[in-house]
Amino acid sequence: MAKFSIISAVVALLAVGAAAFAAPAPVDELIPGPGFPSPESLGLTRKDLLEMGPVKSLSPAALTYHPPILTTSIVPESYNAHRARSALLSGKRANAATIPTCEDNYTVPKSGAQVCINFINALGSKPCTVSGKFVQNMCTDHGVSIMGANIKNLASVSSSCSDVAIAAQWIYDNCGVDTTDMNAGAHFAHGNGDLLISIVPA
Repeated sequence: MAKFSIISAVVALLAVGAAAFAAPAPVDELIPGPGFPSPESLGLTRKDLLEMGPVKSLSPAALTYHPPILTTSIVPESYNAHRARSALLSGKRANAATIPTCEDNYTVPKSGAQVCINFINALGSKPCTVSGKFVQNMCTDHGVSIMGANIKNLASVSSSCSDVAIAAQWIYDNCGVDTTDMNAGAHFAHGNGDLLISIVPA
């Protein structure tokens, strides 16, 4: 079976989408995904979002979600983050996606990631939805994007934005390289095995 990297697949899809539709927007400021409100409309500045700090994380047991067997080629094999990260950092690749995961092929700035996480979390119970396409950009800031992937190709898939933020915060907390950078990574939205959240280069 061919080796598979979920992050590489998402990044490749983003590249195809950008080439097909438009030149990428500047990434030196927060850019909400399509259909998302602006930070200003929420009464927030980028500085406010940066100063919020990490999203309150749940216990490891609460973050462990076992979705039904997927009918696509993306089949989670393990939910042991440390084991997955060790395998990735040693250069090994799983035969199928291992979720949650960190991907050492791509590095992104932590500050942009946390700003986007806090922006999405500020939307609270508002639905973060991926409709009619495999990948949806939810937020971009300073060279990093948070994406949602409709991994079963359903008509639409949705979670509360706060549940998306929980998954993104897990990636941030577990995929760090140093104080300024982190590896790209992916995790399911909290409680939803149909919606895969990833932090990738913009």
